[in-house]
Amino acid sequence: MPPQGYFYPPPWYPGPYTMPGPYFGYPGQTGQIPAVPPGAALSPAPKAPPAYTGAPLAFDGTSTPPPGQPPPGMPEPGQLPPQPVPFGPPPGFVLPGYPGAYPPEMQVPMELSSLEAPEFESLTSAESSHWRGDFKWVFGIITALCIFLTLSCAGLYRVTGPGAARQVMPPIITNATQVKQFVKDNYQELRSKARKSNTARIFIPDIGVSVSIQGDVITSLSSDDLADRVITEAQRQIYAQGYKQSLPMKTAQGAGEERAKATSITILSMMNHSTHSSLFWPIIIFGVLAAAFGVLMIVFSRGWGKAISSGLAIIAGAIVGSLWLRVGNQFIWKAGVSGTFKPAAHQALRTMGSMAVIYFDIALAAGAVVLLVGVIGAVIARKSRQRVTPFTDLKRPEEAVVGGAPVEPGMNGIPDDKESFFLQE
Repeated sequence: MPPQGYFYPPPWYPGPYTMPGPYFGYPGQTGQIPAVPPGAALSPAPKAPPAYTGAPLAFDGTSTPPPGQPPPGMPEPGQLPPQPVPFGPPPGFVLPGYPGAYPPEMQVPMELSSLEAPEFESLTSAESSHWRGDFKWVFGIITALCIFLTLSCAGLYRVTGPGAARQVMPPIITNATQVKQFVKDNYQELRSKARKSNTARIFIPDIGVSVSIQGDVITSLSSDDLADRVITEAQRQIYAQGYKQSLPMKTAQGAGEERAKATSITILSMMNHSTHSSLFWPIIIFGVLAAAFGVLMIVFSRGWGKAISSGLAIIAGAIVGSLWLRVGNQFIWKAGVSGTFKPAAHQALRTMGSMAVIYFDIALAAGAVVLLVGVIGAVIARKSRQRVTPFTDLKRPEEAVVGGAPVEPGMNGIPDDKESFFLQE
């Protein structure tokens, strides 16, 4: 197919592409100029325009060539070989006035130029198609979703770290399990074993994990301090090896306590080094996807809308997680609730939420800055844009017209309506 605005003429287009006559080797001819038969009478006739046969006319038609002789100015028969017929259609051309028919440095004829003024034509040509806006919104939504997933994985990555585990797991082990109670019950027996051998390592029984403490340390600690030491050692082992659900849990009373117990077990199962390491790649994957779709969103945006779209995408991806964590810390995971498992689960969730919300807050701040830059830049660009007030040169004061304002015939009897909206300036 030819490019847009490129047209092919018909096979024998008028103008330079004319149908060849017999003299130029038309198929079936010999290329000889047909001679007038001898004895043919040429009766005088009124002068008329000679019929166009395709052969060039070298005479004016007023003189009659002798019989059997070519017209004046023509070569003798057989002197010019037959000319080949052009093969294929003539080359295409661009219609005058079509966009691209004239180079930028060439002045377009007035009758072929646009009816719009140059400044208005540039404004209309700069208008974006609707599909650009659709793609911008599609890629913006995908970017916001990828940002939310990236921030969520980053929050979990921080929550499952070694430092966060030392803050989240000990309260659950203390309040939701019977480890502390069993250590206190076996305290005297442990001290007696420790006095026999201060250098030996004594295993703590009935706590579900293998924890051993040196004898001189046991003799130097009270029952509460020894229970805290055992809980710390149990937390380290669970984080390093994973939770096997072997800790002796307390009894849950009621549906709410059962849900809180399940939440506590889930947190203990999630807090380990393996989970912390496995969250690194999702952060990289979702971060790369967010950057890729963000670039596509910026490509389909225009002007300062690139910064505005980027800021809105970042805010949309961060505001959901930030609001959820803040609402949970304020209204759902309340402190001071009654029960056995609820206080432990709520305390762990509040600690985890306060650690993860910082990433969402940083993203919200960054998105707000980008959005503010885009809005300020758009306002400044709009204010600094040159405004063309239309029809200012058509306004003429009535006193400039000789004899007052022109009045059409038959309109003299109509009074002026000073209160009309359309007559007010």
